[in-house]
Amino acid sequence: MSQPRPESRLSELESQMALHSARIRELSDDTAESLRDLKQDIKQLSDSITASYKQIGDTFMAFGNTMATKEDIAKVEATMATKADIAKMEARFDQLEATQVEQGQKLDQIIVLMQQKPDK
Repeated sequence: MSQPRPESRLSELESQMALHSARIRELSDDTAESLRDLKQDIKQLSDSITASYKQIGDTFMAFGNTMATKEDIAKVEATMATKADIAKMEARFDQLEATQVEQGQKLDQIIVLMQQKPDK
């Protein structure tokens, strides 16, 4: 068997080179497309994370604006009833309750007296 002519071998090498070159081109294009997709996915993820952090920050800011300050607490404490104030109110309620009991007894006596009067 004889060796192929140099022109045939050169032609075959050129064909293989063209085939390998085309495969490399396709892999390069596929890789570039994959990288573009990955870059877009990363950007979307980054935007989503940024939006989440902004929302968390806004929530903390809103929470901070609604928190009571030391001055607010001092004002509330200044207007709160003390134990002595509550004791005074309890005493007044006890007096009112006793007064109502007395008035109820008097009302019962009046009803009894009215029932004893002869009708004219």
